Amino acid sequence: MKIVLLAILFLPLCSNSQQEKYTSFGEAPNPIEKRLYTSLKNTTDPIQKIKIIDSIAYFHIQNGNSDSIIHYGNYLRKTVIKHQKEILDSDQYISKSYHILGKGKLKRGLLDDAMASHIKGISISPVSTMNQLFYTHQLDLAIVYMYKREYDQALPIIQNCIKNAKDKNIQLLAKKTLADFYSYKKEFTKAQPIYLDLLLKFNPKEHQKLILETELNLGIIDRINDNSIKAMNRFSKIKEEALNNHFYDLYIDTVLQMGIVYYKIKDYDSAEMIFSTAYVNSLSWNRLELQKDVIEMLTNLYNSKKDYKNAYHLMTQYKNVSNKILENQNKEVVKEMEVKYQTLQKEKEIKRQRTIKYAFLIGFLITLIPIIALLLVYFQKLKTQIKLNQSQEEVNQQKVHGLMKEQELYLIKATMNGQDHERQRLARELHDSIGGNLASIKLQLSNTEYDKNSSPKIINQIDETYHLVRDISHNLASKKFRNNGVATLIREYITNIQSSTDQQISFNPYPEKQINSINTPLKEELFKIIQELLTNCLKHAKATHIDIYMNHYETSLQLLFEDNGVGFDVKKISDGIGFKNIKKRLDMLAGKLLIDTAPNRGTVVNIEIPLDES
Repeated sequence: MKIVLLAILFLPLCSNSQQEKYTSFGEAPNPIEKRLYTSLKNTTDPIQKIKIIDSIAYFHIQNGNSDSIIHYGNYLRKTVIKHQKEILDSDQYISKSYHILGKGKLKRGLLDDAMASHIKGISISPVSTMNQLFYTHQLDLAIVYMYKREYDQALPIIQNCIKNAKDKNIQLLAKKTLADFYSYKKEFTKAQPIYLDLLLKFNPKEHQKLILETELNLGIIDRINDNSIKAMNRFSKIKEEALNNHFYDLYIDTVLQMGIVYYKIKDYDSAEMIFSTAYVNSLSWNRLELQKDVIEMLTNLYNSKKDYKNAYHLMTQYKNVSNKILENQNKEVVKEMEVKYQTLQKEKEIKRQRTIKYAFLIGFLITLIPIIALLLVYFQKLKTQIKLNQSQEEVNQQKVHGLMKEQELYLIKATMNGQDHERQRLARELHDSIGGNLASIKLQLSNTEYDKNSSPKIINQIDETYHLVRDISHNLASKKFRNNGVATLIREYITNIQSSTDQQISFNPYPEKQINSINTPLKEELFKIIQELLTNCLKHAKATHIDIYMNHYETSLQLLFEDNGVGFDVKKISDGIGFKNIKKRLDMLAGKLLIDTAPNRGTVVNIEIPLDES
């Protein structure tokens, strides 16, 4: 393949004069020897052909080229199926093809497809005859769960691989995965000692890429612990070795980490050039998850540079990449496979526990029959006590429910009384002041002996009536929204929230002057919409970061609300009162609402409201 190299020079982290060199790839480089492709083309022996495809695929796994990994994974599977009758260990090679496909799908960011491949591999790899492949698939499945943030699913699988895998390389890889697991959960005090211990156990010739990946993770821990110089020293070494050994995916990940260090020390120009280079590489290699990571870092960088317009457009691009990932995955089929796999695992565990339980019960019954009678009496009393407790709990719940109903009635009554008092006050104002003035004006105008000299007096009464109507309308509008810009009010509201929560909330209006100039009714509705979104997010999303972007563009106002929380099923939002209220407000404003979310993937809410420029 043609290789296009783009050399970019950066300023050093400290005051030394050393310069770093970074490389982007116009096309994914292919360092695999041509003799393998020649042998693949010329061989007629199906077994030899399968072995060559397998070798090429694993070379691409080392290089990190997701498209080639997936291509040769499919090629291997189809070739084995075609010659299945001629191959004694065809299941083993089909299992290998699913392992290769799972690696490629994960590298591209198609997590559900990767999970499907490994579950298929597990199903055709008996632990008794394919111990290594079985635990390889198990471990890769745990890695997919980690990417999906389903940590409760990942940890038991990793621990099982460490305990039961016979192959020493699988055990080492499982221990590294355990350290990665702790790093994903930001439990670095647990992860770091495991990484350091693995560096002593890895074979430099056999585990070269694993050593560099472990060094990279240690560098990330240094970066997070604000040890930027130590982190950059590690990254520079890893970058050069990864490039020299054709570990291009590792090279790209390392360069991205270096960009994060530059961003952290506020060297935004160097960071921007690195992220741009990383983005070119992510496009060349079709790594969608990497594209998302780079776009997110560029968005943060433009926010820091107060370039909100570019930040907003990048968020739109982020959404497009997320949608592309979702479109490329067959979630329903994968979910069905996952349920079947988990059910099978549970059935095996239940069967094992049942066997142990029966053996224990038999011995227990033989030796302790008198105690069983006592236990029966005890359990009978316990059952009666549980029923009494349940009855008491039901009575307590009914009392609490009654009190809540009373409180709701009280609030409703108070609200109605307040509304009634306000109506009576407005009625008195209209009747006593405006009504009296209008009646007087009517009498004067209807008088047949109308005197032209009284015109100024009538005009004064009309003017007075106008001011009364104006005062009443102004009293009905909130003084807070009349006297302040909406951006100022939202920023003040966010500041109050952040004083009592750990969530990081950013608010970016652009251009702020135009946003503050919108009319008062729209200000109030917009404030209440953001208030509702924040309330829902803080109550349900479990997010650590919330970003709000507001953009006044031509004749519309655009609002983008994003969090990195647990997400939800979009089909169920109609059950939520908060989203119903938001939709009602937007219906009155002729606004549009778009929600992009899925379980464990965060939430993006996009709102567009037309502005009346007349």
